[in-house]
Amino acid sequence: MSIVYFAHSYRERDAKVVDFFARLIRSEGLTVSLDPPSNSVNASKLQRHMNASDGMVAVLSKRPEGTSPHILFEISLAVKSGKPVLVFVEDTISSRVISPRLLQQRFSLRWYLREVRDHRHALRSFKTYVHDYSPPQFRPAASRRACIVNGLQQLAGSERARILQWIENDAEYEVHELNDGLNPYLTWDTLHNANLAITMLETTRTFTNGLISGIGLPAIEITPAPDFQITSWPPPEYQPRFMDSGSDSVELLKREMAMFEEDFLDLPDQAAVDRYASLLVDLHGSYEGVSRDQVQEVVMGDKYVSSGQTGAVGPNAHVHDVSFQQVWTSVAGSEGHDSQRLAEELETLRQHLRGVAQTREEDQAVAEIGAAASAAEDGDGPAAMSHLSKVGKWAWSAATAIGTGLAAAAIKAAIGF
Repeated sequence: MSIVYFAHSYRERDAKVVDFFARLIRSEGLTVSLDPPSNSVNASKLQRHMNASDGMVAVLSKRPEGTSPHILFEISLAVKSGKPVLVFVEDTISSRVISPRLLQQRFSLRWYLREVRDHRHALRSFKTYVHDYSPPQFRPAASRRACIVNGLQQLAGSERARILQWIENDAEYEVHELNDGLNPYLTWDTLHNANLAITMLETTRTFTNGLISGIGLPAIEITPAPDFQITSWPPPEYQPRFMDSGSDSVELLKREMAMFEEDFLDLPDQAAVDRYASLLVDLHGSYEGVSRDQVQEVVMGDKYVSSGQTGAVGPNAHVHDVSFQQVWTSVAGSEGHDSQRLAEELETLRQHLRGVAQTREEDQAVAEIGAAASAAEDGDGPAAMSHLSKVGKWAWSAATAIGTGLAAAAIKAAIGF
C-alpha cells in the first residue's frame, strides 16, 4: 500500500485535468493521502503530511505569473525528504521551472485524454520507486512524543520558562532543548526521534537549524525581527512567523501548533474519515477488484465549485447537487457569522490587495472581491460565494495572512479548497 501526496491547483481552469490525474493515480493502485482542509497553513503542516507519504505526484499547471509557488514549495519538500517525485507539467510552461533530474511528464490541457498512454507509463515508472507496502521509518516509538526547542536563550528567563512549560504540560510534548556545539551523536539521535521542532531565529539560521531542516523534521519557526530574511521565496505562509515585543508568544505557538496537528479527527464529515479508514485498513489501500460505488475516497480537491449556480466535479466524474446557496449556508453556519461581517472583512481584503496586485488576473480577483463585498453587504450570501469562486488561492493566502478569517473561510469554501 503506497500513500501518495497529491499536489495540484485549485483553480477552476484546472479542475478537470486534476480530476483526470487523480483518477489515473487511483487506477494504478496508488492511494492518494487524505489532507484535511484548513483556513491557514504553515511549513510544519506540509512537512508532516509529506513525511507520512511514500512519494509525491504533482500537477504543475500554467498561470499568468508562471506557475504556483505553493506547488513548487511542496515539490521542494519532497526533494528534501528524499521522496520519489513525479511531476506532470503543462506543456506551455518553461523547461527551466523544475530540475531535469526529477521524473516528469508533459501534458496538454486540451489533449490530455489522448495522451493517457504516456501519462500511465509515467505513473508506472514512478511506481517502480515505491513499494506495495513501504516499511515505516526505523524509529522505535517507546517514548512520549517529543519537541525540539532551539534558540530560546535570547528570551527573558520568565518568558522562556513559560513557553517550555506550555509545550511540556499543555501541548503535551517531551521537551528537548538543543543548542549548537552539542555532542553530534546525541544531536542526531534526538532529532531523528522527535516529532516537531520549535525554533527562534534572530539574525541568521544556525547549524542546528540546518540539521532540523535537512532531515525534514517539521518545524515551527518564529522570529522577533520583522525584517528577518524577507525574500520572495518561499511564499510568506512558509516563512518564519513574526513575534513582536507586545505579542503573546504562547498564543502564537498555539495557533501554529494547531495547524501542525490538524488531522483526520478535525474533519467535520466523519463519514469521509470512515470511508478513508476503510480504504486503508479493510481494502489494504487497493482499488483493484472494487467497484467505484464501493470505494469513495476523500482527498483534498474532491470538489471543485464552478462559477455557475451548481457544479462540483470530483473523482466520481459526475456533477453533485452543490450550489452556492449550500456553500454559503455551510460558511455562515459553521462560522456563526452573517453577511455583514463578511462584507467588512472582504472590503478590508480588497483594500489590501489593491496595493499588491501586479497582474491582470490579480486585478480581476480584486474586482471580484469587491463585487462579493457588495453582494454580502446587500445580504446576498450565495452571490458573494459566486464571485469568490473566481478569485483563486492568491486571495485566500492574503486573507489568511492579514487575519480576515471569515473572508479566508468563505474563499476557501467557494473555490473548493
